[in-house]
Amino acid sequence: MYSVLITGGSSGIGRDIAYKLAETSSNVYITGRDENKLQQVIEGIEERGGTGFYRVADVRDSEQAEITVADAIEKMGEINVLLANAGVGRFKRLEEFTDDDFTIQFDTNVKGVFNYLRPVIKHMRDRDRGQIIVTSSNLGFETGARCGIYAATKYALQAMIGALRDELKGTGVKAATINPGSVDTPWYEGSNADRTKMLAVEDVTAAAMLLINQNPSSDIDHILLKPGIN
Repeated sequence: MYSVLITGGSSGIGRDIAYKLAETSSNVYITGRDENKLQQVIEGIEERGGTGFYRVADVRDSEQAEITVADAIEKMGEINVLLANAGVGRFKRLEEFTDDDFTIQFDTNVKGVFNYLRPVIKHMRDRDRGQIIVTSSNLGFETGARCGIYAATKYALQAMIGALRDELKGTGVKAATINPGSVDTPWYEGSNADRTKMLAVEDVTAAAMLLINQNPSSDIDHILLKPGIN
């Protein structure tokens, strides 16, 4: 049984991991910006045997993050797993990106993770235990056309979590990234992408559960997921 805080928990990867954790009778606290979707996920968590909590919050707002973390600790007693999952991607040629394209991706994908890391790390250090998981991307290790800004945010995440791992040495707190290729989620609804050649959301959930359930003697740095041969 775990007490887990998930950002971006209203759909896709966050929702699927919340449901899997609910099957272990865990406490699961989710955030997102759509209250109706959050409420639906809470119903799904409780149907699967978990205890669900939610808060409408924008990860870009550091004050909301502090309030959310404090509320999660009050309701669950502790946070022993943080899944920083919320993210946004915009894809076009570099010269076509606007200031807004740049800002929203860095504020969501990088600052949004930092906003939750800061209070959660303090909490986990005090308890000398915990698992931090950041949903990153294979584009945190390689890049390509039309994804320059999104990939830059994921490279930044790898640097931030790499530094954090060094800072956590000698403690019972662990930090890792999950780095999937394209995943068949609502992100691609309305696009021309071939979703038959993507990872299934369950693949990412399995990676998250591996990190959560790893032995005390193990400290996984990252998990890089690529689609199988179709």
